[in-house]
Amino acid sequence: MAEPWLSTVEKLTEVFSTDQIEASARRTKFVQRASKITGQLFLALVTFGRWSTAKTTGPQLAAKAAQLDVPVTSTPEALQQRMTARAVAFLQDLLQTAFAKLHTGDTICEEGIFAPFPRVHSADSTGFGLPESLKKEFPGAGGSGSKAGAKIQLVWEYKSHPFAHFALIPWTVPDSK
Repeated sequence: MAEPWLSTVEKLTEVFSTDQIEASARRTKFVQRASKITGQLFLALVTFGRWSTAKTTGPQLAAKAAQLDVPVTSTPEALQQRMTARAVAFLQDLLQTAFAKLHTGDTICEEGIFAPFPRVHSADSTGFGLPESLKKEFPGAGGSGSKAGAKIQLVWEYKSHPFAHFALIPWTVPDSK
């Protein structure tokens, strides 16, 4: 009997079409040639299901890929080699796309209040602790605080509704930067 998490790849199409995922993978150069590790497969492996935790190993990811409805045989080393800045760019691009889809376009202010301005930006950030194993990439506040931490920064343009900026940064980087 197939476990419910084996249809993970199909769940992605509820948010993104396969074409959108693969276009993003190519645009960010995460995918540059034909490969068993497609943008859609990578996205499914690192974002959904019980194997997408911070402590999941390469062999565990490879084993899960082999158990999908359409099995994909890949080595743990091949998956590890894909964990690059391009993978981060790919995931950030899709996250920005997902946020944009959540926006309904409804305005919350009187229609003409921002008419004199060409653009109106709304910016915010949130921070959170991470496992200590990530302290090299994402140093935390230190002291009695978390040894590893990150912030998500988001800038939204109110009038045209795109996200003007999205970043995942170490806790130690000031928001003003």
